[in-house]
This record gives sequence, C-alpha cells and structure tokens, in this order.
Amino acid sequence: MQPLVSVVIPAFNAQSTLAETLRSLLSQSLTDWQAIIVDDGSTDSTTTIASDFAWRDSRITHRRQANRGPAVARNAGLDAATGKYIHFLDADDWLVSLGLERLVQAAEWSGRGAACGDWSLHAGDGRSLGVTMSPPDQVVGLEHLLRGNVLAPHSHIVRRDLIGALRFEPSMPVAEDYQMWNTLAANGVLWSTVDEVVAGYRIRPGSISKFPGRMLENVCRVFRRLHTGDSYAAAIRETALLYTSMSAITDRSPGFLNSHTMLRNALPGPAAFTAEELATAAYWALLFRFGIGPNQYAGTASRWMPRLTAWWESLSGQPAGHEVFEALALLAVSSENIAEAMLDRVSGDGPIVLAGAMGRNGRALRRSAHARGIPLDLRDDRLPRAGLERLIDANSTILVAPTDDEPILAKLPRGARIRRWNVTQRKLSGQIRDTLLAAHDQYVPAIGA
Repeated sequence: MQPLVSVVIPAFNAQSTLAETLRSLLSQSLTDWQAIIVDDGSTDSTTTIASDFAWRDSRITHRRQANRGPAVARNAGLDAATGKYIHFLDADDWLVSLGLERLVQAAEWSGRGAACGDWSLHAGDGRSLGVTMSPPDQVVGLEHLLRGNVLAPHSHIVRRDLIGALRFEPSMPVAEDYQMWNTLAANGVLWSTVDEVVAGYRIRPGSISKFPGRMLENVCRVFRRLHTGDSYAAAIRETALLYTSMSAITDRSPGFLNSHTMLRNALPGPAAFTAEELATAAYWALLFRFGIGPNQYAGTASRWMPRLTAWWESLSGQPAGHEVFEALALLAVSSENIAEAMLDRVSGDGPIVLAGAMGRNGRALRRSAHARGIPLDLRDDRLPRAGLERLIDANSTILVAPTDDEPILAKLPRGARIRRWNVTQRKLSGQIRDTLLAAHDQYVPAIGA
C-alpha cells in the first residue's frame, strides 16, 4: 500500500543526532509514512543506529552507499520513495509532532500539492537561538526563491508527481537543495504556508554551511541560470554580502583580501552597501555560521565585533557608523517578542482588530494570539470582505502589523487605540542597541583598527 509521505534522510557521520531525528519521526501524529535513510559512507556509528531503528520499525528502511555527497544521497532516497508526498529531513534536524500532519493538510486543502511552514533555529547542542524562520508570504513561489533560499529541506513537502524525474544536481556539493527548489518553482510549483513551527534546524560545527566560499560559488551558479544582466546583480547582492561577511569574521588575510576577492568574483561590478544591508548580512552570518543568536550578542561580542567592524570599514573606506548597530538591533528583536509585547498592551473590552493579517508580522501576531486564546478580527486586502474599509468598532484595539504602516494608519478612525509593530520593535531594540554600542566602545579600540 502506498504511504502518504516518503521521508528521505541523507546521513553522513550523524551518530550524535540521527537517533533524535528518527525519534521525532516516530512521534508524528501522522503515522502513514515511510522513511528512507541513505547512509552516505559514514565512518562512525550511523549505520548501526540506522539499522537498529529499521529493525524495530518496518516503516524505516536503510541503505548504504559510498560517500558521494548529499545530492546523490537525496537522489537515492527519491528513487526508492513510493509515497504520495516527499519530505526531506536531514539527519541533524527534527520534526515537531504535528509537523507532517500540518504540511499534508495545507498541501491537500489548497490543492497545490506543496506546503511549507516555519522552522526554529538551534545551536549544535539543541539549545534554542531564539529565532524562528518563516515563509515570506502566504504562498511561496519562484518570485520569492529568486531573492534567496527561503525553504529549508525539512520545512516543506512536495507531491512526488510534481517532482517527477527531477533530481538534485550531483556536481553541486552545496546549495543543491536551492537549485532543486528553484527548478520546481520554475515548473510552476507553489507552496502553501503553515502558520506554525513544523521543524527544528540545528546549526552545528562541521556543517557544510561553514564553508562560505564554496556556498557562494554554488549559489552564484544557481543565480546565473535564473538571472541575466542587471537582474543577476540585484539578486546576488544580498547573498554575496552575507557569505563574504561569514568569511570576513575569520579571514586573517591582509585587508580581508580573501573575502574581498570572493565579493568581486560574485558581483558584476563595484557596490556600496547601506547600513541596513551590512546589519542584515551580519545578523545572518552570526546565526548560520557561528550559531550566535541575538540573545548571545553581549557574551560573544569580543569574538566577532572587532572583525566585523573592520570588515565594514574595509568595504566603505570610512569608520563604521553607529547606524549599523542601530539596524542590527532592530533585526535582533524577534517577531515573537514583538507580537507578545503588542498583545501585552491590549486593553479594554472591545474587539481586537489585526490590520495586515496575512503578512509575516501578521502571522506572528496570529500565532501568539492563538496561543493565548485571544480572538482577533482579521483585516487584510488579501482576505475577501476583510479590508479596512469595513466599520471598526469605536472600542476596538487595532494591531497594525506591517512595518510600512502609513497607508493603513491613514484609513483608521481618529482616536482609535492603535498598537504599531514598528514602534514596538524600536522600543524593544533599544536595549540591544545600547549593549552593542557599549561592546563597540569596549572591544573595537583594542584592535587598533
């Protein structure tokens, strides 16, 4: 009998995490699945662990091959899969108990045959980094993927017939997943979104993402296939700055020569970067290469701040202004914290209206309100008959989710109780900004940069 979901698990020297990954699969509320573990030539106890789980549960199969990389391992799993849907689960990540059920529900109910959800970020030891990644919109397609990889392998499912004969590209040792998602999207696949965490992602030492030069080279290959001319330059800009910032923190070559060479090879011409762009690259570089979340900035600043500050100055030829730290502090406040703070300030007995309910910030507010049992009156131009032109009760509290909120504010009744996302974010970021500036004063002069 055909299983509903085939879970493909490539594994290489994963003895420290594979059992936890498989236990998360065994705890799924949706039980109609098969798991295919492809041991990619491990030299540790991965084979023993995989064989033991396969012996205990007939839904799990285990196959071993010579080490040929994650693309070939995933392809071997795809070739063996018989399920209606395909899910890719790396051997160091995990699913929450409702993960598969929620993804299948979204894919089935929408009729799109594909769905994606949120995923939480964790350090190598499983400790939460206080960051949750969310899909960029209610429906994810090529327009989103053209700007960067917004899908983690374990955060989504795709109907097997939509994949068909497509396979991961073996010549790409990294970013092979991004190449696959783009090809699927170019073929018309759209992912419906699930407004909750479906999986956990572990950032661990030794991960292939710790080689930013190789990552950037392969991402450039993907982008060059999808873009030409000015389109390529605009698309690769943010990604190139991210990976070169990852490199710069540990780059000991004179004047960051290696990192500047990476940047020149990726970009078609010279580029000047804004404070917001520098801060964004720093935020993700600290997370994905070093497993440093915003709640760890104060305790780790001596490790990264002097190098990043010198890198920023090498890009512009000018001292890095405090505006970069202002922008980094804004990014460092999590969506969950902002949503909780806005809901904490809800007062009165009137209805609570959420304006901009379908955007990323709106989804965070909906999740937090649902967890608290707070009913929301959802308003969004993308919802039928739910725009702001509908009458709003004079006793309402209005939560304005979009960061660019001036168009919404202009439509709201005078005297309404309004809680704004961007105002709340700036208030919460103040403490982080002060911490960053104090660390800058303490550590940056010490290197004589």
